[in-house]
Amino acid sequence: MNKRKKKYSIRKILVAAAIFAAIVFLIFLALNPTPKGKNINRFSVPVLTKAEKGALRRYNNDYHLEVAQKKGLEKPLDSKDDYKANPKEFGSRYQLDEIADNKYYEIPHLSNSLPYLQAPAKEFLELLGERFCDQLEDLGIKKYRFSVTSILRTLKDQRSLRKSNVNATANSSSHYYGRTFDIAQTRFFERGNSKPVYTYRLRNILLRELIKLQDEGKCYVLLERQTKCIHVTVR
Repeated sequence: MNKRKKKYSIRKILVAAAIFAAIVFLIFLALNPTPKGKNINRFSVPVLTKAEKGALRRYNNDYHLEVAQKKGLEKPLDSKDDYKANPKEFGSRYQLDEIADNKYYEIPHLSNSLPYLQAPAKEFLELLGERFCDQLEDLGIKKYRFSVTSILRTLKDQRSLRKSNVNATANSSSHYYGRTFDIAQTRFFERGNSKPVYTYRLRNILLRELIKLQDEGKCYVLLERQTKCIHVTVR
């Protein structure tokens, strides 16, 4: 009798453990759902048309600089010293919002800029991410994040960048004013995966969304030739 009771108790424990493991697994699946849609490598995306290429070079750096100076910070920051002295109060002091990784984009280590934008520019970045992901969903493609590679630059940052980036202007840059950011042309990340995916297919989908936003009067977009980045200034 005691042996039966013992076997019955063991069986109950095993059943309870199995139920508990199943519940934990279901919770894990709920919090980490399997990405829906096709992998981008299995999807055909049309190349940019001549008209689209023209739209992406319609507004040169002069347009970007003009709107950034008009609506952005009053003057450029000399260096990162202010930020380093008091990072917690930096944003409020200059009325800037910090930009961090989220479900739409990733912010890599920034060596020549700071992850800050004015509120309208941050809101635009969120809007771009939302519309990009909506378009991927409409096309039946898995969700991917784009990479923001340069944001708010100081005068010292710009001088340093001139040594390696032929597109970095010698004097004035729209990146000084908190309205401009750069996006890597071909580096993306599938949601939930830290390994980068390099593809022109996602770039073309993202660029078409930027062209729409530019046509709506929300931004200027410049597809830079020498460096693999997309230069965006929020209007």
